[in-house]
Amino acid sequence: MLQNERITTPIWKKIIYFILAVIVLSIQIFIYYITIVGSFSGSHALYIIGVILFVIAATFIINGDSSVSYKLTWIILIGIMPYFFIFLYISNSTAKRLPKRKRKKLEKVIKERGTIKYLNYEDDDVFTKKISKLIYEDSFYVMYKNTNVTFFNDALKKHQDMINRMRQAKKYIFLEYFILSDGILLEELLDVLEELGNKGIEIKIIYDDIGSKRALSAKTINRFVNIPNLKIAVYEPLGLNINPAFNYRDHRKICIIDGIYSYCGGDNLADEYIHAKERFGFWRDNALLLEGEATNSFIAMFIDMWYTSTKEGLNPEKYISQNNINNNSYVIPFSDGPNTSTHTGYDVFKSLINQADKYLYISTPYLIIDDEMLNAICLQAKSGVDVKILVPGVPDKKTVFMFTRAHYKKLLHSGVKIYEYTPGFNHAKEIIVDDKYAYCGTINMDYRSLFLHYECGTVLLKDKEILKMKADFINAIEESENYSLEDWNNRNPFSKFLAFLLRLFAPML
Repeated sequence: MLQNERITTPIWKKIIYFILAVIVLSIQIFIYYITIVGSFSGSHALYIIGVILFVIAATFIINGDSSVSYKLTWIILIGIMPYFFIFLYISNSTAKRLPKRKRKKLEKVIKERGTIKYLNYEDDDVFTKKISKLIYEDSFYVMYKNTNVTFFNDALKKHQDMINRMRQAKKYIFLEYFILSDGILLEELLDVLEELGNKGIEIKIIYDDIGSKRALSAKTINRFVNIPNLKIAVYEPLGLNINPAFNYRDHRKICIIDGIYSYCGGDNLADEYIHAKERFGFWRDNALLLEGEATNSFIAMFIDMWYTSTKEGLNPEKYISQNNINNNSYVIPFSDGPNTSTHTGYDVFKSLINQADKYLYISTPYLIIDDEMLNAICLQAKSGVDVKILVPGVPDKKTVFMFTRAHYKKLLHSGVKIYEYTPGFNHAKEIIVDDKYAYCGTINMDYRSLFLHYECGTVLLKDKEILKMKADFINAIEESENYSLEDWNNRNPFSKFLAFLLRLFAPML
């Protein structure tokens, strides 16, 4: 039996990190103060050094792989406060990675288990081959056949299905979520996990510390810890220390049962997602259940993050199961994050946008994108593609909602139809194209999801569930308010000025 425990940072390490963080921050403030005072008092040494550092940093940023908008924001901020923002930029470039040897082993297992690879793919659909090759080259995740897909248009339905399948678990359960929150949902889950843990089922849980910081009590954590055969790990805990990797969060939402079933979508383990608690009106979310071989990729994602959070390596062969599903549609689960040099989510989104011929439907809680993706969407609308974007009508963060609206102008001028979900908060992340292709997962259309966070999702290719996703999207926009170009032009002067200003700092969101 596994020893039940919570894997976290010892208190003595937190104290040391806190002391070091205070020292570093004090030095940063002192240098900045001397730089400003010196530049006006005739002592220019630190000012000149700051200028030199700015030129060096700007050169590195310009030659980096980030988007132009992201680069521009960092260059401006470093120009204003070179010492502080150079330190912050370097911190933003530091992420933990799976050791090369372990990653190679993981890649080998997943590649061998993939039933369909772009190298031997036989089909007349060129895009399917292209996007499978793209994801394979970006992240090593392969395309699968022999997987049944179920689309849930409501997180409550997904949660009920997940709990029922959990009760029948025979070997193990893996959970990885951005938010664990005290409430009805978590109480039900804990009851099930206690029952399974006492039966000898292996249970592993990863949660993000920032996502769960105010929502998860010590009492609930202790209840997890006391369940037999359960290990719980917190990703990048923020205690007394200032963590250099704090800007990278584990935003994934994954549940794996016995290596057969895997769930992924926009929902977290909190009451608002199942409508047991009202925040911002009706909470719209969706998710997918994969049954079959494609679950292998979610196992690989979890093993990667488990090592990142605990330094404990898991053998993928132990958790991958044989499946007898027969299905001719194709699915590609994939992950994205700062532990790779690529931006798989961004590349997938751009590919889906560019592929649209008849229609392009996008659902996202936040619309804060760079000019390249913005231009791609506008070009499709100008070319006659029916482009519809669904965003919240009741926002969860008012500032972020202002950033979202700041991106409306060019879209509306290009003929894109924007809908604000008036019944409440639209948290669903999906892209649907021409009844043929779709994405569903955890990635928001903002800089954090696309370039900073650990994310995941699934691309569906010619699967029957795509039509259900389309029907649900159409139902949602029928309940929403169409935001027109006239609405944009009739804004008050302050809103117009704010939109103009916010575009500059959008990449920091």
